[in-house]
Amino acid sequence: MFLKKNFKFLFIFAFLLFIGCEENNKKIEIGGSFELTNHLGEEVTNESFKNNYRLVFFGFTNCPDFCPNTLYKIGAIIENVNKKNQLVPIFITVDPERDTVSKLKTYLTNFHPKIIGLTGTNDQIENIKKKYKIFSKKVMDMKKEDDNSTNHHDGHDHGGYGVDHTTIIYLMDKKGNYITHFSPDTSNLEMSKKINQYL
Repeated sequence: MFLKKNFKFLFIFAFLLFIGCEENNKKIEIGGSFELTNHLGEEVTNESFKNNYRLVFFGFTNCPDFCPNTLYKIGAIIENVNKKNQLVPIFITVDPERDTVSKLKTYLTNFHPKIIGLTGTNDQIENIKKKYKIFSKKVMDMKKEDDNSTNHHDGHDHGGYGVDHTTIIYLMDKKGNYITHFSPDTSNLEMSKKINQYL
């Protein structure tokens, strides 16, 4: 499936961006102020999380398996860190047209109860994507093209389209400043150890 194949490419692209900036001794700014709405319908900003470190991941609720798998992973990480009360996991949609407050609320009942979902207007989402250096693009929905296909994604209903997007998981400090980032392929143990160094 086109959507799945490009997740790894998107992470590698973003990672090379980080490396390139470091090699050129340029400081890359990640994060910043924002205004969004959480999955409970409450207006939130960067300041709403000022007492917590944040584990931030961008995705969308119609994602067939990559996003839910990553959210399960984040839930496991929360349970593995030493000071879990200091860490807030945040899931930000890249598909605000479909990911309404009510849809996010229902969707997140499948995952760790500490995960906070954020959505907003198209402009608000574009704003936070730029600040977190997130790329996303709508792609045509992948339907089953023939009976001989063995791709388990074929025939999956993405609601009309899928969304390719950057797959980095960010660790941010209590002010919303970038600390480090992880690939979703990073082991739970490695992520937990790294996060514990900062909490």
